[in-house]
This record gives sequence, structure tokens and C-alpha cells, in this order.
Amino acid sequence: MEEKIFDKDFFNGLGRVKLVTRITMQGGRSGMRKSAAKGSSVEFADFREYVPGDDIRRIDWNTYGRMDKLFVKLFVEEREAYYSIITDTSASMDFGTPGKNVCAARLAGAVSYMALNNLDRVRLSAINGDKVINSSDFTGRQGFNKIMAWLGGMEFAGKTDLYKSIKGIPFNQRGVTIIISDLFSQDSTDENIENIADTIRYLRYMKQEVLILHVLSPEEKEPVVEGTVGLEDTETGDILRVTATSHLCRQYKRVLDRFLSRVEECAKHYQAHYIPVYSNENVDTFIYKGIRSGQLENF
Repeated sequence: MEEKIFDKDFFNGLGRVKLVTRITMQGGRSGMRKSAAKGSSVEFADFREYVPGDDIRRIDWNTYGRMDKLFVKLFVEEREAYYSIITDTSASMDFGTPGKNVCAARLAGAVSYMALNNLDRVRLSAINGDKVINSSDFTGRQGFNKIMAWLGGMEFAGKTDLYKSIKGIPFNQRGVTIIISDLFSQDSTDENIENIADTIRYLRYMKQEVLILHVLSPEEKEPVVEGTVGLEDTETGDILRVTATSHLCRQYKRVLDRFLSRVEECAKHYQAHYIPVYSNENVDTFIYKGIRSGQLENF
């Protein structure tokens, strides 16, 4: 990518908030998120009856005095969250000013930073067609530089099949999956929405909380075309000749708005979080939109 990805403005936008989720994490190693597992932290969770073999130091003698039964104290154990950050690297993402590819890398970097800053674990994936490139896991703040290098090396080309690609990513534990994509494909709108629905259903089945960052360029939001032009499909190379009229522009806007609305409805129906992002927005704007919509919150 020729455009500088991680500039001064990008780094100035980090560190103000941390990513939070509404799920109770299960499994994983020690971290900063409360787990459904009961461990030995100092935060009390519940009681249960004593069974032979329990640590007698956890017996609550006050309860025994009141109920004449032995109960042990259970405590909340803190676990790290596991973030899978999936970036669409198809050719359609290499479009716009600023490019959607640069925006996608910055979003992945921002989310990674917030997760690592919260002592969580991050895995990156780049999807293209039904192909997937997965990174190793990154932990600790020292992992951020490695993440920057990995994201800077992504190449954008080829086509997209969101569902097939994501089925090639292992999900071995409950966690959070962030999809960064323009969600465009060669399918019809109905088929594309069904593909997105299948993707979310699959991820929910794999015990993932899902956040979709839907990236579009300013040119896609408000295209500036005049006269008869040839529109090239960046993923197939096909050329479509059209004559730009005010009626055609209004029709395009209606179709785009309907598509965005249906994606948002699909995400809501299957209990995924959804944030539309335009490639000319900075990290601060993305964070503000996320907090305002309730998808991201101050920690």
C-alpha cells in the first residue's frame, strides 16, 4: 500500500478508550476479563455446598453457624479475551481516496491496540476468496509492533466469499470476532445478504461475539460521475458502460441505502454489532461512533 498506513494522526487516536464486550469469557489464561469459571481471585461470586476434597480454607463458617451445613466460597476468576480480527483483502477493498485498504488496516490496528492494552489476546486473519492467511497469536503491549508489520504487509487482490473464507479460520474458544470488509461480492443483493447471515450464524454457533466494521469510500457514498463512463469491477475486470443522469444517481443512492439498511438489520437479527465506517474517517471518529451506538464503550 503506497499510502502511509500508521501516521501521527493514527497514533494520536489510540489509548483513549479500551474495547469492551458484554460477554462473560470462558477458558483462556489469566487476564483482565471476568470469567464464568470460578477461581481464586479476591472478588466473591457465590456459595456451593462443601464436597469432600474441597479446600477447607474456603469454608464459610458464618454460614455453617446459621444453616448447620458446610458451604464453600466461590470467587470470580479473571481471564483474557480472545480477539479474532478478520480483514477482507479482496480487490474491491483497494479503492477510494483514502483507500478502503488503508482504512481497514488502521481499524484492525486500532482494535488490536485496544485489546492488547487490556491484556487480551489477538489473532489477525486476511481473507481473499476462500483463502485465509492467519497470524500467530499476539499478546502484551510488545506485540503491537508485530501487528503493525503484519497489517502493513497485507496485499489486496482477488474476489470475496466471506462465508467460505471464515469457515477456514479455527475458533477453538469463546471470543470476539471483528470483520472488517466492504461486504461487496458478485452475488445478487439477496444472495450477498444471505452470505452475511450465514457468516454471522456460523460465528455465533462457534461462540463468538461478532462486530462488523463495514468500510466504504466517500466515492461509493457519493459518486461523482458525469456523462457516459465505463465502470470497472475491480475484482473481475468487467466493464459496465453507463450514462450518468440525476435519476441514475438517485437510484444508486436508494440501492446503496437499502443495502446498508439490510446489512444492519441482518446483524441486529443475529445479535451481531454493526458500525459503518467511511475511509476518510479517522480513528477518533470510529471510536466516537462506536461509543455513541453502544458497540464500543469506555472501560
